[in-house]
Amino acid sequence: MASYSLRQLRYFVATVENGGVAQAARHINISQPSISVAIKDLEASFGMKLFFRHRSSGMSPTAVGRRFYLHAVNLLRHSREFEQKAFGETNLIAGEISLACFETLAPLYAPHLIASFQKRFPEVAIRLHVGSQERIIEGLRSGIYDIAICYVQGLPNVIEHVALLPDLFAHAVLPQGHRLAEHAAVSLSMLANDPLVLLDIWPSNEYFLSLFERAGVSPRVAYKAPSLDMVRGLVGHGLGISVLVTEPANSQTFDGKEVVTVPLTDRMTPSRTVMAWHGAAELTGPTREFLHHCQQNIRTPRQITERMHANSQQDSDNSLTDQEANFNDQEAT
Repeated sequence: MASYSLRQLRYFVATVENGGVAQAARHINISQPSISVAIKDLEASFGMKLFFRHRSSGMSPTAVGRRFYLHAVNLLRHSREFEQKAFGETNLIAGEISLACFETLAPLYAPHLIASFQKRFPEVAIRLHVGSQERIIEGLRSGIYDIAICYVQGLPNVIEHVALLPDLFAHAVLPQGHRLAEHAAVSLSMLANDPLVLLDIWPSNEYFLSLFERAGVSPRVAYKAPSLDMVRGLVGHGLGISVLVTEPANSQTFDGKEVVTVPLTDRMTPSRTVMAWHGAAELTGPTREFLHHCQQNIRTPRQITERMHANSQQDSDNSLTDQEANFNDQEAT
């Protein structure tokens, strides 16, 4: 009888999905030797070769390894369901959530949502996976991810989803001193002659290019950047303009340049941030609680900034009121 553990299966699945031990180690924050030993033990226990080892290009599963992967994914999904149902017998919200988050959304929302949730439910461990939309869809389909924070664009019909934020609309991102930076709003046609810095992540790239197409504008793509920070950095140095949906709280780039966001007047399809899960999978107690928590607590960076400003203003007003009261008391004496 084969001897194995769920931990070994998790390491094996991570290696398949990341294309090698080194990549898996970085993704799940586990040492490479631990993953290598787990895979060797699985191969020895089951008497099969699970991977082809490529000297220059990592590892790829053998034919039997691919079938083993599907079985492992299924078993891991059922093990989480078993765990959650067992905890449900005691009404205890505990266990583990495998959460995926789209790479541009993760730094804006995941830290606050995870930290605030774990203050309420310290018995729940959240494993965070940050990646592309393609990877999120694949992970939801295979059962590796329980739920995901992502955009609705590109999601197949088998993936259920609910909105987390009101619909967001794209805006122009301009370097400080741009001829249109002081405008209250601009149209895409007004930006037609400017070089475009395109956020080159699917489905964001397709979405932004579709906005130009709908407006009858053929953009001049000067740079394709793989991250929001790189897009804003290139714009900050005057190398082009961009169109984005996500708006960080700070207008500064990593290297201290300023960018300006200006609303667009064009009619456009909104961008929708959602919580997604596989329609055939039942949400467990912890995942339902996390979904409700996110719906109640998620805020855009602008909303957070506005709330902080309002609180600061209120504190200032209260301080002035206290000073006036002290002054009146002094006058009365």
